[in-house]
Amino acid sequence: MTTANPRLVYLTEVLGLSHDPFAAPVAEQELKRAEGKPYFFSYYTNPLNLVFDKPLVETLREKRCGLIFGRPGSGKTTLRYTLEAECRSVYDRTLVVSYEPGDRKKFPRTTDDHWRQIAEELAIDLFIQVVELLDTFGTPTPEQKKLLQSQMALVWKKRQLARTVALLVADDFADNYQDNDASQLWPRLNRTSVQHINRSAKIVKLLKEIAPAAEDRADNRSGDELLQAGLAAVNAWGFERVFLLTDGIDAYRRDTAEMMSIIQPLLDNFGYWQSHQLYFYLFLTEELEPFLENSYCDELNNKGLTFPPICLTLKWDEETLTQLLQRRLQAAGSRLPSFDALTGDDFPYSLDTSLVEASQHSPRRLLKIVSALIDAHAQNEAHALFITPQDWQRMQESWHNGSPPLPSSAPSKESP
Repeated sequence: MTTANPRLVYLTEVLGLSHDPFAAPVAEQELKRAEGKPYFFSYYTNPLNLVFDKPLVETLREKRCGLIFGRPGSGKTTLRYTLEAECRSVYDRTLVVSYEPGDRKKFPRTTDDHWRQIAEELAIDLFIQVVELLDTFGTPTPEQKKLLQSQMALVWKKRQLARTVALLVADDFADNYQDNDASQLWPRLNRTSVQHINRSAKIVKLLKEIAPAAEDRADNRSGDELLQAGLAAVNAWGFERVFLLTDGIDAYRRDTAEMMSIIQPLLDNFGYWQSHQLYFYLFLTEELEPFLENSYCDELNNKGLTFPPICLTLKWDEETLTQLLQRRLQAAGSRLPSFDALTGDDFPYSLDTSLVEASQHSPRRLLKIVSALIDAHAQNEAHALFITPQDWQRMQESWHNGSPPLPSSAPSKESP
């Protein structure tokens, strides 16, 4: 069927792509797109890596904790989601917990507030990851059931867990959710679907047995006690460690002093929680780097931690940004070697070089530029294969995605 959308005409009919790999430049936006199965995790590209001899995600799984810096749009959240997906897809007895202190626009103001919020996030992730792995586990013990039920009760009413479980055990689930896939419910809990999870009879039976009673009340224990209880439940289910992936500190606050005050309790307790097999990864804006990268990492390293934190800054060069573009095209089924293949002999520029240089070393800005260029071309000649200098000019004239403005011309193909 022919689509009337010029952009999709160009991408799917002319280029033969399976989908639009440049539709959303922001990780959260891409994950929320509802066009069938998410392609997000197939897009991942390693940033510049001059320190480690392994892919970054593999390195992070080994190092277990650290501070990851980067300016907005450098790929911090993409890296965080990818690390989470790897931990959930390739089981090594690690429970991964996502923590965004500002996701409810109310930042924790005390250390105990942090532990309480983390305990709630841990309860959500323990529920999800037990369901994901249940068919590979043995028969749950009474103790495992009791502890998981207690964790579910912690967030039963206020985090849509009750409704999620009700949908999951409903007799008509298979009629309402494609391929009997339980993971389609995870976005209700603010978590991503990373792989198909068959809604088995074993899953349904367990959840019917342990669903908390409707009259369960909020737990009044301290945040520290709640988190310790959560870690006990984690251990009972066979997980040996917890990765806490903390992100979004700069989502609503950009003041350096305020951001530091938010994360200070986490920094102060790296060692305490590491002794309980809880390991912190903090994904932080570059403004905090001068305050933390050297002095704080050195301080932690001198404490003799079993797993001292690594500190690294996400950076991109021409090669890695070009790989990012190629990876997106490949994920959509393209055989094009590069964007230069979409220019004719009359095009005086290297399109790949032009795109990368205009990106200012920002993956997000690069994706915005590519998306705008596709629109500029498709709105004019959707059925034409080659992108023209006039398309670049139209894109440049209509650019409204922030500064610096795009160059009105691009370097020639002969430029070094």
